[in-house]
Order: sequence, then structure tokens, then C-alpha cells
Amino acid sequence: MIKTPIDLQDLRRRLYVKAKAEPSWRFWGLYVHVCKRETLAEAYRLTKANDGAPGIDGVTFEAIEADGLEGFFGQLRKELLQRTYRPLRLRKVGIPKAGGGTRQLSIPAIRDRVVQGALKLILEPIFEADFQPGSFGYRPKRSASGAIQRVAEATHVSHRHLTRFLEHRIADPCLLRVIHRFLKAGVMEDGAVTASEEGTPQGGLVSPVLANIYLHYVLDMWFEKRFARHCRGKAFLVRYCDDFIACFQHEGDARQFLAELRKRLADFELEVEPSKTGLIRFGSAAPWHCRKEARPKTFNFLGFTHYVHRSRRGCFVVGRRTERKRFQRKLQELNERLRALRARGGTAMLCYFRQHMQGHIRYYGVSGNYRQLAAYAYFASRLLYKWLNRRSQRRSTTWARFRTTLHNRWLPPLRIYHNLYPIPLWKTRAGSRMV
Repeated sequence: MIKTPIDLQDLRRRLYVKAKAEPSWRFWGLYVHVCKRETLAEAYRLTKANDGAPGIDGVTFEAIEADGLEGFFGQLRKELLQRTYRPLRLRKVGIPKAGGGTRQLSIPAIRDRVVQGALKLILEPIFEADFQPGSFGYRPKRSASGAIQRVAEATHVSHRHLTRFLEHRIADPCLLRVIHRFLKAGVMEDGAVTASEEGTPQGGLVSPVLANIYLHYVLDMWFEKRFARHCRGKAFLVRYCDDFIACFQHEGDARQFLAELRKRLADFELEVEPSKTGLIRFGSAAPWHCRKEARPKTFNFLGFTHYVHRSRRGCFVVGRRTERKRFQRKLQELNERLRALRARGGTAMLCYFRQHMQGHIRYYGVSGNYRQLAAYAYFASRLLYKWLNRRSQRRSTTWARFRTTLHNRWLPPLRIYHNLYPIPLWKTRAGSRMV
């Protein structure tokens, strides 16, 4: 869970324990905890840590702190306690997508992000007790690597259904009213205001929690409590945000799931993405079933291409390598960033390169992906070498000297951070965690 001050941390722990012990309990009296200065201060700290652009009012963190945080918290508490708080319109911006087109982001004002952060701090432990083990996205102590190991798109969220799902656990009308106002805040783009009729706006702190709650009831609970129980063989679901994989032992179960999934999502005003949906054979028997083809098909999930592979002993393992499109897109982004940093000098370029490579290695450093890590490090180094030498008409350094300096100081060591291969039975001991 998020490391927070002891009083708030104790409250979150008690909410989680209560929700875990009594699955049908509906919580009330939560709104007063959202209005506490301690909760708002922690929400402000988390909001500032995420940084981000200002909202429609143009107010920045520097302006808020210049005027004084006590006055900022006092004004927010006054509006919340007097029930006069109203979220501002969202500022809509578009950012380019790798495959073309733009992704629309809705940026709330900082004051609204703080209130959303306070709502997240209170809602998260309650619904965390209900979420299924196969859900990994935007949850405490869970990451994409966990979802990938378990393998061995939802913007049309209906406000009506989401409110009903929240009421399964929340009986506080004041808290539900604030959430409803966020959902209906509307968006301003080029001076025109558009009402929000569906969805949780991207960019809000509470949006991932609300989306997880929605998909928990629409997909996770339906799969675990209803569909999987009637399957002929084993079946499990792995979900990260709105991307998920359903694995089945028998082909008939998979085909039935795909048919019923479309009906299930349609009932809650959702739909599957056709370009990302399909059935493939995967597993230890896939090479035999796909013997007429060159090799079993692969699939992409969370930036990795998963494929059928064999260990050195000839046993089946899930092979993983960096997805080609993601590999190329990250190099393009690095190239643009290094070009923009030329004016700030070589040290700024080297510092950014080290930070970029550290993040890349920590995410993509999974079992079986070392060659892709080394390939990315090489191409990224070539880009850095190119832009360092383009700062003037004279060459700054040679490739041999550059490589020596880079490996001695600026390039983090390539290593596997996530061992995703299952532990052999002969290596396990009493009391150890089975994988």
C-alpha cells in the first residue's frame, strides 16, 4: 500500500480489514475522512509527486505554495464541509499516438486532483479487498511484471452502472455526490464546453480506481464466479487495466467465452477492440497442434511479445521479448528527446540517457529478454553518440572513447530484474513460496 502518515495509514488498514472480513458491508461516514487536512495534505503530496500540467485555471504548484498551503487546504476543506465544492471543467489536450492519430487527455485543475487523490486514498483499501487476484493494473504492490508472470481496451464507462457498483460498498451519500460531480464535470476544448455523459476522464487521480471498480464487477467477478465454474478444464483471467488475457485448457471453453464476452460487455455499454481480440493456440501442446504452420502464433501483452519456447532441458516455457513496435517507438522518442537536449549541453544528454536506460532495463529486464536489452542499449548508445557529435561542426569524441566512458559511468549494467521462469520442484523447500 502507499506509504502514508500513521493516522491515515491506520485508517486505510482498518478499512481494508473490515472490507475483507465482511464482503457485504456498506461503508458510511467516509466523507468526513476525505475532508480531513491530513488526507488532503497527503493527496497534495502524491499529486505533486506525479507533477503534470496545470488545469483550466492555469494555477501551478509554485503559485499554490507561494500563496501558502494552509490557505489552500483551508479553502478546500471549507468548500467540502459546506457542500459547495464544484469541480472545474477539464482541460482537453491531444497527444500523438505511435500508430497515428491522437490520444485525448483531460487534465483536471490541481485543486481537483487533490480532492480526487483524497477520494482515492479512502476508496482504494475498501475495493482492494474485493479485487480478484488476476487484476494487476494500478493496484498497490502489483505491477505489469506480475501480470506477465501470471500468463506462464475501457473508455465507455457507464455512469449509471458505475454508481450502482459503488453503492455495493459505499453508503455515504456525500462521498457518492462528490464522485458524481467529478464524472459530470465536463470538458473544455478551444473554449467550447462538452458535457461528460460517459467514461472516467483520463488524467484524473481517481479515474484508475473507478475504472478498476467498474471492470471488477463487469469482467473479473463474472469470470471467476460464473463463467469459469462451468468450464470443462482450467481457466483463468489476467487483467491489467483494460487489457486482459483469458487462458483455457479446452478450445471449446475459449470459443464460448469469446461469444459470451461480447454479450456481457454489451450489457454494460462496453465493447471489445476487434484488432486486439482473437483466439490462438498456446502452451506445451501448441507446436503439435500447429504442425501444419511454420510455428505457433505469438501475442503481445504489456509491451512484450509472448511466444512458445523450450528451455535448455527441452521443457515448455513462455518466451518473452520486447515488442517490436514498442522497441522502435521508444528509440524514436529517445532520438527526439536527445535532439531537443542538445542546447542544454552534453551532461544533460548523458543524464537523461542514464535515466532512460535505467527505466527501460528495470521494466524489460525479464527472463529470456537479455538479447533485446543488449540490442536496445546498443541502438540507444548510437543515438547518443550521434547527437553528442552534432553539437558542433567538429566531432566531440571517437566511438571507442565514447564506449569506454559510457560503460564506465553512464550506462547502467544490463541485468534481469524479474525472474519469471517457474521454480523447479527440486529447488523448493518447506516454507518457500511456490510459483
